[in-house]
Amino acid sequence: MSDSPSLNPLAVKCPTDRCKCVVLQSKTATLVQRKPRKELPKIVSDLFKSPDIPEAVKRMMSTPKPDEKPKDDYYWMVTDIMAFDNVGVSRIVDGIKYLSCADCDLIPIGYHDTAITSADDKMEYLIAIDRVAYKQQ
Repeated sequence: MSDSPSLNPLAVKCPTDRCKCVVLQSKTATLVQRKPRKELPKIVSDLFKSPDIPEAVKRMMSTPKPDEKPKDDYYWMVTDIMAFDNVGVSRIVDGIKYLSCADCDLIPIGYHDTAITSADDKMEYLIAIDRVAYKQQ
């Protein structure tokens, strides 16, 4: 990944087939790698199938060597909750607020760790790149 900010090239939307709600418009979130303090809850819904990550997003990710496992997970980050088109926020659970599609609220798609701020002292709201679907705009 380059030093310049890598903005989401596609709109980010709810991953379920029955809900097509846009969570983030294109070019509103920065691709970052993070090691969450607590993993996102497991998905137990038959309505969710893991979406394919588009090639445009895969090209933005740094590629580990064949014998390496990625050190951190990839997320779309915004530092202002108002950047979202549509997001649900849970109550705090062990210092974490889980993010979901506000329309269907089916699965956690990301999180906000209340104990962590970004380098410039702003809040980080993180959406897992492999828990959302994408839409060309």
